[in-house]
Amino acid sequence: MEKAKKILLAKKIAKYALFLVSMIVLNSASLNSNLQPFGFAMFFALIWCNQNIILISIIYLLSNLVLGITEVNLICCACTILMFLFFYFLHYKLRKPLNIWLILVYAFLSQIAYMYFNIDSVDGLFYCVAYIAVGLIFLLATLISFQAVLQKKFKNFTIEEYVCTFLFFAIFSLGLSSFEIFNISILQIVAIFVMLFLRKISKTSMLLCAISMGLGASLNSFYTGYLIIFCSYAMIIWVFSDKNPIFMILGLLFIDLFIGLYLQVLPIYYYQSLLAVLLPCIVFLLIPKKYINYFTSFIASGPKTNLVENVVNVASKKMNRRLLEVSEIFDELQSLFKSMGKGSLNEDEIVDTIAQEIIQKTCQDCKDKNRCLRLNNKETMKSLKNLVFLGLKKGKLTLMDVEDNFSKNCIKLNSMIPYLNELIAEYKKYENNISKADTSRNIVARSLGGVSAVLQDLAFTVTGDIKLDSQNEKDLQEELAYEGILCREILIYEKEYDTSIALLINNNNLYKNKITKIVSKVMNMQMNIVSVSSSETANFSNVLLKIKPKFDIVYGLANKTKAGSESSGDTYTFNRLDNDIFLFALCDGMGSGNSAKKASELSIGIIENLYKAGFKSETVIDCANNFLTMASSDVFTALDVGVLDLKNGILDTIKIGGALGFIKHQDNTEIIDAGALPLGILEELRPSISKTVVSHGDNIILMTDGVLDAFENEEILRNFINNIEIKNPQTMADKILNEAIHLNNQSPNDDMTVFVVRVLEKKD
Repeated sequence: MEKAKKILLAKKIAKYALFLVSMIVLNSASLNSNLQPFGFAMFFALIWCNQNIILISIIYLLSNLVLGITEVNLICCACTILMFLFFYFLHYKLRKPLNIWLILVYAFLSQIAYMYFNIDSVDGLFYCVAYIAVGLIFLLATLISFQAVLQKKFKNFTIEEYVCTFLFFAIFSLGLSSFEIFNISILQIVAIFVMLFLRKISKTSMLLCAISMGLGASLNSFYTGYLIIFCSYAMIIWVFSDKNPIFMILGLLFIDLFIGLYLQVLPIYYYQSLLAVLLPCIVFLLIPKKYINYFTSFIASGPKTNLVENVVNVASKKMNRRLLEVSEIFDELQSLFKSMGKGSLNEDEIVDTIAQEIIQKTCQDCKDKNRCLRLNNKETMKSLKNLVFLGLKKGKLTLMDVEDNFSKNCIKLNSMIPYLNELIAEYKKYENNISKADTSRNIVARSLGGVSAVLQDLAFTVTGDIKLDSQNEKDLQEELAYEGILCREILIYEKEYDTSIALLINNNNLYKNKITKIVSKVMNMQMNIVSVSSSETANFSNVLLKIKPKFDIVYGLANKTKAGSESSGDTYTFNRLDNDIFLFALCDGMGSGNSAKKASELSIGIIENLYKAGFKSETVIDCANNFLTMASSDVFTALDVGVLDLKNGILDTIKIGGALGFIKHQDNTEIIDAGALPLGILEELRPSISKTVVSHGDNIILMTDGVLDAFENEEILRNFINNIEIKNPQTMADKILNEAIHLNNQSPNDDMTVFVVRVLEKKD
């Protein structure tokens, strides 16, 4: 196991060392002596290939420092890194995937500093345009080339992929041709070595490699002789690939001498060139055949190297796209429902409508109609509208509310007032129905938006390639068999640094503690069984293990019903959700008894189910508040919600009209402030949301206002909690509750509930 870990570490170190060398080489590649836009292209291409963005950023910076860097170049390099980090983490926060075209856009924007320092004239402008254009073309070619190599290795390339790969090798060779040791060309050594490997994979690829590398060397020296000599190497290797390797080596040496000395296609021929030919051939022959076969089979294996891995990854990408498409549909539905709200009429429109209705109903057969509505129209309408306005404010009118002037002149007042009250009542009913309909649409809209957000989260959960671990699968199979546990199938896979293990275990061997211990030993990390489910195979169960979270919790609860009340209005919940998230909530229904109990149970039920469904906190609180606002005008609840991430110890607390909360650390007690008005009072709610990092031994204490009100003030309660030496959360909850009851003379004035959650760091 340790050996496998060391090999894996060595592979990672070698990989990033290769990236560093590649960036140094590409930063050395220059067109027209000063055009060097290829290093930043490699930086963006590696990040697109899902390499570690921090390590790649450091490598890019180092590659520039190694070659010597000026203050201006350092600023340009830092700008490139920081600009892309900004866009990268912006995409991460917004859960939006990066594609090739966005990479190109961000690569262009990252060169702002370069443009700033170089656009000082018309020539500088043309130079910058050429620099960025060449860099982006090379970046696009590199992205397509890398994608082709990763997916197809070196087989079944399209014309476009061949061209892009050819361009990459040419530019890489351009940079590498700048390096020599004692007049020995590093490019010559690398080119022959690569061609020797490619000859067993694809002779076409070998020939294209020779042409591209020869072209790169020719671009550096402006002599086409390098293109001729590299193509000649490829032809010799092709001809003698199946013959005795001695003939191939002699052929390469001869062609090097012949072209260099006789044809004189090179500016200067050094005899050290023979060493550059001989060295890669000797090294290649000294490499054990099994390693060569392993490497060539790996390179040439094509997309079917790991069938399961590829099938799952392709399926996850399809699922990702489909989920994002469905998410967009729900997002559009949310916008549609929001736009359907009718809203209320403005005040002037309402008054005008009711006034006109009054005139139509009561004034048409009045003998004073002409005098009121024609001769004195302005005064009559003003008085009538004032009366309507007053009625809307008061809800109901009497004769005492009518202006003296209007009451003296209107002979229909006795029939007008009852009808006006009737119209006002009908309008109030209509307005209430419209409000409820709009609230319902708002709930549906926010729910649809929540579904859209959940689907986006799922889309980013299923995306990302998995990596299978066949070596550990074999070791685990042997270890389980040694312990007498019958395991028919094992699948170990890693996704975004999260290791999961699926086992198909015989039901007679479901020794959970032993299985956990064996798996942890083989994987050299603490694992935990997260689920056991029946399988389609008779007498076997599916066992899923994941890395054990850093923290665990224990909790205690103590409550007391208000003196004389038939039931408590306080309810609570605690649930372990997916991804090692622990949810706990405490709800205090206003008052006591059955009505308060039903209100708090309704709130807790809504919140618990929405969190289980994967909705975010903002959507959960909005929906719960809207549901309660619609349900009844007197259904109000105070709410405390805690969401604890057991992997990193981050606690999110949401308080809405609840009592103060506390976090008792080792040496002090921290207050969690109370939030806004209770749920169900206002349609728009702004809860108090805080984020805290908790550690081993911390106690999170939630309570209803019945407990808080028993103490003289919050500072006395905080000091009381701070002085509790008890570690058991149940005993702590009992002690706080008993003190509150004692302060109420053993007769609680309100329902009392204390909820204590203790955070514990898991030991290996």
